[in-house]
Amino acid sequence: MRPQSLLFMVFLSIAGPVSAQIPGDSSFSLLISNSISYTHASDPHINRWLAKYNYPAEPRFAPNINIELAAIPASSRFLYSLRVSTEASTHDLTSIDLLGGIYGALIRNNSLLVFAGFGAGYHADMITLNGDMPADYKALAAQYNRQLSLHRAGLLVEPAVRAFWYALHYRNLQLGLFAALGYDMDFNSHWKLGYYEDRGGKYSHFKKIKNPGDQQRVSEYGLSYNGGLSLRIRLH
Repeated sequence: MRPQSLLFMVFLSIAGPVSAQIPGDSSFSLLISNSISYTHASDPHINRWLAKYNYPAEPRFAPNINIELAAIPASSRFLYSLRVSTEASTHDLTSIDLLGGIYGALIRNNSLLVFAGFGAGYHADMITLNGDMPADYKALAAQYNRQLSLHRAGLLVEPAVRAFWYALHYRNLQLGLFAALGYDMDFNSHWKLGYYEDRGGKYSHFKKIKNPGDQQRVSEYGLSYNGGLSLRIRLH
C-alpha cells in the first residue's frame, strides 16, 4: 500500500470517534511555531544534471526552516494554519513553500494537542546557474547578458498528523514542543530557463526565456518529518 493511502485511511478511521469525545474550549488559541523539517521527496533527474555540471546536488533529506501561524477558534475542534518554508541546504538551489491547512483534533487538553488533516499550497524551486552550463545556455546568457536561472512551481499537498506539547505555562502563555509527520506531494511544472529582472531594486520577477529540452517535469513525493518550538496564546 502506498504511504499516502495509508495516511488517508488512518485519518478517516480515528478522526471521527475520537474527536466526538473532545470537550468544548471557550478560549481562542493563537499558535506561533518555528521548526526544522526534513523530507524524503527528491528529483533524481535534476540531481544528475546538477552533478554533470558540478553543482551541489539536492540533499537526500533536504532541511527546511518553517515559520507557522495557526489558530484554534473558541469552542472549535479545528486548527487553521499558514506556513512559510524555505530550504536551507545549498546556495545554488532554493525552495519556497506556502502552505495553508485545516486539521481536526484527535486529542485536545490543556497541555497536549494532536491533530490530523491536510494542507495545500504553492511550491517553487530556483537554481542559480553561476557555474558551468550547456552550450545553448551559455549562448543565451551572452545574448541577454544576464545570469540565468532555472525555475519551476506547482501545487504542494501534504496530509499530516501534528502534535503540540506545552510544558511551560504562564498566565495565558504556553511554551512547548511541536512535531509532525506528513507525506509531501509536490506537483511541479516543467523547469523554465530565464533570469530575474530588477523591479524596484529587487530581483524578484522571473523572466522566462524557454523551456529547456534537457530538463524534465518531475513531481516529488516523500515522507516529511517536522519538529521545533511552539508558543500558544490563549485568549478568553
